[in-house]
Amino acid sequence: MDSLLIESKLNSPAVNFNAETGRLQIIGRSIPEHPVKFYQPLEDWLTDYLATNPSNITLHIFLDYLNTHSTECMLLLMKGLKKYREGDSSVKVLIEWLYDEDDEDMESLGKDLETITHLPFEYKIVEED
Repeated sequence: MDSLLIESKLNSPAVNFNAETGRLQIIGRSIPEHPVKFYQPLEDWLTDYLATNPSNITLHIFLDYLNTHSTECMLLLMKGLKKYREGDSSVKVLIEWLYDEDDEDMESLGKDLETITHLPFEYKIVEED
């Protein structure tokens, strides 16, 4: 299976979903004009990837901002991971949630998503230069 690579643009994040390592990265800013259109290929790729029965998946998210519709799309990705993990207790899924040290809103959003999905989150503060 091929990895999924999407370059960042002004309003959409960079995506690097590595099929070999199980490390799925979304980095940047997520305010695309049509979030469903942007995130649908990510959902489709994830569905195909999960069909290969990976045992270890890390979703690495570092966004400086995402709008409400992007948050909904992100939640769908996480719910897909949750459902997959529920089907096999040996599967390891981790959400790495990174945020800038002064960004309480992104920290809070991560905690809200963790509460909704019940997936294990690891929070990492990124110090600004």
